[in-house]
Amino acid sequence: MKQPPHILVVNGTKIRRPVFVLGAPHSGVGLVARALRRVPGFHIGGGHPSVLDAVHAVARQPSMVHTKESGTAVLLRDALAESWVLTPATCPRCRGVSVPIREAVEPCRHAAEAVRYGDAGPDLLYSATALARAFGDAAFVQVIRDGRDVVADMLDDEDQLAWFKPGMANLDEEFPHPFFGVETEEERENYPNLSLAGKCALRWRSAVRLSARLRAELSGEQLMTLRYEEIPGTEIETAKRLSEFVGARVSSVELVSTGDDGTGSWRSRLDSQQRADVLSTARPELSRLGYL
Repeated sequence: MKQPPHILVVNGTKIRRPVFVLGAPHSGVGLVARALRRVPGFHIGGGHPSVLDAVHAVARQPSMVHTKESGTAVLLRDALAESWVLTPATCPRCRGVSVPIREAVEPCRHAAEAVRYGDAGPDLLYSATALARAFGDAAFVQVIRDGRDVVADMLDDEDQLAWFKPGMANLDEEFPHPFFGVETEEERENYPNLSLAGKCALRWRSAVRLSARLRAELSGEQLMTLRYEEIPGTEIETAKRLSEFVGARVSSVELVSTGDDGTGSWRSRLDSQQRADVLSTARPELSRLGYL
């Protein structure tokens, strides 16, 4: 018998059509999240400890999605519910405001204004299937960016490079492993000898493959894809598409990138060996997406 839909209430509001922004590291998720966070009534989280713990548990143990389907959905749902509770201590808009201790755990004055929720934290992409099961009416926005620019940014990000330290890749326990991008026995055997650029490229390659699978699994009403490089100059059109998709007015102004957006910066940031390593790992995906 079909189970009734789960009802989640946060801050006195029933969670309906939450919005999740997905992408490989440094793919432009932050730009889209910023625009959504400025929509009146929207609360889009990102980086809450409970959500990070849950997402990375799923990312490092991808088998959970299949072997513990209902448990994984509950894990993610509970973590997100905790992150969405708005009190003077957790609300970004109340930050720095002093309140009596007894009021610190009560809903803040902004809680009643939030009617739509979502998240754009790191590595949500690896939990997308579980999120779709946890929230049957969820909306997903995925952002695709040139893998060479992604790799260049990842190589400058100590938090991302920390995943490549010895002992972090649990490839003996979990295989294939979308988070690390390892899909074949040959890749698992060669992984320890890959350069950092090659490992970053594997993660980007896996992210775009996951994104392609999501397009096959989810309807157009549930999933939309944005190309990061196409946003500059088309902010009005992109904001209109986003608005229609999420059912709320998104400002095109918030999609304007401040300063250099980094497009094509890989040409000066990656040396010849790093470029070769990226192409060796991800040439088919770069070509399929039109970056070559």
